[in-house]
Amino acid sequence: MSDAAGPPLSDRGTARLEVLDSIRGIAAMVVVIHHCLLTQPAFSDFFFSNWTTQPATFTETLLFKTPLRIVWDGFEAVTLFYVLSGLVLALPWVRGRPPTYSVYAIKRICRIYLPYLAAIAAAALLSGIPLFSAPIVGLSDWVNTMNWSHPVTTWVLADHVLMIGHYNNLNGVIHSLIWEMRVSLLFPLLVLLIVRWRIGGALAVTALITVLIVAIQLMYSVPGSGLELLGSRPDLGGIGKLALELQWTAYFSYFFVLGTLIALYLPRIHGFMGRLAGWQSIAVLVVGLLVFQGHWSHAFTVQQIMVALGSTLIIMVALGTGIVPNFLRHRVFIFLGRISYSLYLVHVPLLMAAVLLLDGKVPLVVTLVLTPFVATAVAYVFDVLIARPSVTLGKRLAGLVERPSRPTPLPPATSLVNAPEASA
Repeated sequence: MSDAAGPPLSDRGTARLEVLDSIRGIAAMVVVIHHCLLTQPAFSDFFFSNWTTQPATFTETLLFKTPLRIVWDGFEAVTLFYVLSGLVLALPWVRGRPPTYSVYAIKRICRIYLPYLAAIAAAALLSGIPLFSAPIVGLSDWVNTMNWSHPVTTWVLADHVLMIGHYNNLNGVIHSLIWEMRVSLLFPLLVLLIVRWRIGGALAVTALITVLIVAIQLMYSVPGSGLELLGSRPDLGGIGKLALELQWTAYFSYFFVLGTLIALYLPRIHGFMGRLAGWQSIAVLVVGLLVFQGHWSHAFTVQQIMVALGSTLIIMVALGTGIVPNFLRHRVFIFLGRISYSLYLVHVPLLMAAVLLLDGKVPLVVTLVLTPFVATAVAYVFDVLIARPSVTLGKRLAGLVERPSRPTPLPPATSLVNAPEASA
């Protein structure tokens, strides 16, 4: 998520990457819309059935079976976040100025974990208000059984604070942040191989990840489950649950590897996209958006490959020139980019509170339409009070442990690689 802003190309010709923050902002809003629609049984059933539930109305047909599905592609948007994180985190290594691990870890923990804790605390307080009682007739299982449906016990709080599991009932989005945090802390090990040996290094890292995932799959998967990653099961036991978490963490590392490769080849990508005519860039974007909607296939592995490829094409177009980057520089998208992480953190508790508290008092459609706007306003306050100060604290703490060192000589200057980075 992001708090940076500014034009992607300065007057001196130095490329900037803030357009990536605008992508984050748009993707975060897609996630908000995704969760608003998940309050409806048909949309919840469609999503949790691996996109196989058939539509029953014209609106459902449009949002299930046509490219309009993009407006609530929440699962795909989260995957795009991981690719963007890999890209941005890799930039110091690509530039030849990698931070020490302690500096890197301090900044990353403050950037992700401290706002995460604040959001968890707020969600725990909201979910405990007696007025909020599920189930509600007419709403989906996502509302009635997946969020705020369990007592807020000491163990529940500990599970969230320690980032132990990836199924969470206080704030439905934080499972993705658990993987983000884990992969982030391992990222310096991944990026060193990739920056040193480029595609060869990426292939080696990918092979190691694949071996780990397959080994865990062979040990713990249910017969007939195919290539589906492990799911939570009572029979897994302690070691099995650890294997589940390890497998999913390894899986999401793939997208950080992809983002690192994009960072390595930024100058070439920028040069290639800059040579395309305007209509050609639009064509690449359209193809990317269509491929990005991986639900067109019901095979998990195919879906993820499609989402990864679509994410790459979208980022490539954004890093080019012309109408798309100019569109992403609009102040609305810059603003959304600034508060994207905060918006991601606060919207589900707000949505749950609004739906449960206003049930029978305000038409549900009004609640769902207003939620993105209210969440945006609250996210701005959260960003000012929590997220930005956390980033500032990280920089100050990192400054206390950072040791002055002679800069490593950089490779030949390139416009994009030497640009100020967008925040991840």
